[in-house]
Amino acid sequence: MTKEVKCFKEFITPILKPGQQFISCESKNLLTTGENYGSVMLQITVKIRNETGDQEILHFVGKTCPPSPLLWQIFNTKVTFKKEIAVYTTIVPALNNFGKENGIECLMDFFAKSVAARISLNPESNEVDEDAVLLLENLKVQGYDTGDRFLGFDEDTTKYLLRDIAIMHATPIAHRSAKPKEFISTILPYLTRDFNFEPKEDVLIGLITRCQKAASQNPDCIPYLSKIETAFKEMHEVMKNPPRGKDIFVTFTHNDYWVNNTMLKYEGNKPIGNKIVDFQNVEYSSLANDVIFFLYSSVDLHILENKVDDFIKFYYEQFINTLVSLKHDVSAYSFESMIEDFAIIARNCQFTHLMFMLIPIMTLKGKAVELAEIKEDDLLIDEQDLHENYYKKVQFLLLDFVKRGWI
Repeated sequence: MTKEVKCFKEFITPILKPGQQFISCESKNLLTTGENYGSVMLQITVKIRNETGDQEILHFVGKTCPPSPLLWQIFNTKVTFKKEIAVYTTIVPALNNFGKENGIECLMDFFAKSVAARISLNPESNEVDEDAVLLLENLKVQGYDTGDRFLGFDEDTTKYLLRDIAIMHATPIAHRSAKPKEFISTILPYLTRDFNFEPKEDVLIGLITRCQKAASQNPDCIPYLSKIETAFKEMHEVMKNPPRGKDIFVTFTHNDYWVNNTMLKYEGNKPIGNKIVDFQNVEYSSLANDVIFFLYSSVDLHILENKVDDFIKFYYEQFINTLVSLKHDVSAYSFESMIEDFAIIARNCQFTHLMFMLIPIMTLKGKAVELAEIKEDDLLIDEQDLHENYYKKVQFLLLDFVKRGWI
């Protein structure tokens, strides 16, 4: 059942151009169940009459709150919905203005355009409720789409996206140094940590069992199965006080950057455009969080097996190049110091994050529970409902982290 955006005419009228008049709108679900959990995404088609009397069709995406109380709790929607609005309306404009001051037009061109936003039908309210909506341009009608979450990205696309991540990370660091007062007042207030979900004991045990069983199908993983249990049992304490790593690498981070949260446009097999989406989990944390999670969740495993080091080096080069272009001193940013930061974050944050998230990422289409009905026990998807690549991903994740000394 498609969620209705109440009072849509009143919502959109203020952003229409002079002479345009609202006629009607139609909404339908943009994504199938299992493609997104933290919100309900709507495809909204608006019919208007322009100043010449002709009819036009406008295409938007409406991001609304999740229908389940459990998901409101997990994603801390009352806080994170406001944060995401601020990314589009405050943070990105400030960072792009900073780029212009350094001679770079539209430095961060990988964000969708926001059109309008509200947190409630009550204009006096300061609290997010079920009528909150963030209206964005519809990227699909412009030729953008997500990749195949079961397979992941090829090498060229991975590097294309790593370049954008590097710019997204480096720009706030340079801005913080050049304009500290503006950074503290305009950007930092929205980068709070708001995701602190602690699963029930039986769900936690189920997660450990699921991951260990998947890993144990590869005999090479068996000596390290206890590391999975140890990491999950330490997860709650880590989440209460997560390590930030080295201060020089702390920046604006997405914290959920994987296949479904980036939309690409191709010309043939070559990516020519990218838009990063879904910013409800942004934080002030180590850049390693995004890079590690992206690589191990979203890159074709056959490529990743031989390219992790190459990808990290490529990211580092793009990161340094961006800092230089923004006239930031890079003498403290050695590759070795960044790798040390990666080790801290991988061990304490990203191993369990990846082990947990590989389950929904690899859930077969049509097998996820409807969001309005989801319960905590549903986080443990039945084994037969997981894509075959789930097992290969878990095994590689464990073995590669062990090889690198990250766990």
